[in-house]
Amino acid sequence: MASLTKLALDFKQKKLSSSKLLKQTKKALDTAKSLHRKSTSGINSIQRRVDSFRSELERVTRDLEHYLAQKESIQRLKAAAEERLADLKVEKKNIEQQISSATGEAKEQLALTLDTTSEQITDLRSQLMNRNSTMKKIEKVIAEHSDKKSKLFGQIKNTLQSRPQLMDLIKSSDRDVSRLDSRLNSVIKQENAAQKNLSKVISRLNELNTKKQEMRKNLQRKRISEAKRKAAQEKQILVMARKLASKMAAAKRKAPKRKAAKRKAPKRKAAKRKAPK
Repeated sequence: MASLTKLALDFKQKKLSSSKLLKQTKKALDTAKSLHRKSTSGINSIQRRVDSFRSELERVTRDLEHYLAQKESIQRLKAAAEERLADLKVEKKNIEQQISSATGEAKEQLALTLDTTSEQITDLRSQLMNRNSTMKKIEKVIAEHSDKKSKLFGQIKNTLQSRPQLMDLIKSSDRDVSRLDSRLNSVIKQENAAQKNLSKVISRLNELNTKKQEMRKNLQRKRISEAKRKAAQEKQILVMARKLASKMAAAKRKAPKRKAAKRKAPKRKAAKRKAPK
């Protein structure tokens, strides 16, 4: 009985230790799973942000290329207009020189040509002014898009910097989840085994306690029965003694009385006298 009690205490301690270890393992497993979910969510969030930045970068790059092409086209037109303007200026100067020495109809024709050339020069200057204005606007837009492009590159780079760390966390937490999951199964088996052994010992102790209580009840019943038997015997003896005493008293009353015998007085012997010497 004492050994079973000690064994029950040992199994109970093992059960408590297994339960504590099971609780700790579950907590660690939940923590590892939570870390894995957060890391995976972080990776997905990073990927979404990077995809968004890259999509914006592609749009900005296309617009930038478009504005650069416009700038290049304006530069070509501007260069051609400047070259044409220089030629017209030379031509105008020549016409002015010719007019100074021309007369009559030739002078009138040269004057018309000079007016046409002057109009062309004015028109080219106006075109150059417009193109210069457009060029400034385009250059401003190009500068803005270039800055935005650089900023997007920086955002992509900064966003991707935390990716390796999160990937390491995913790998490590994945290993932890696998390890703790296997450990959890082992701990559950240990706890079940400890509970099973404890239940067996407790069941055996209950059986022994039941038998012990039954033995105590039987012993108590025997003692009560023995006490009753002794009490009955004593009562019977007392009744018999009373009956015997009654019979003896009755017999004594019925017996005849005897006369007392007279005692004779003993004879005294005469003392012998001694003869004188």
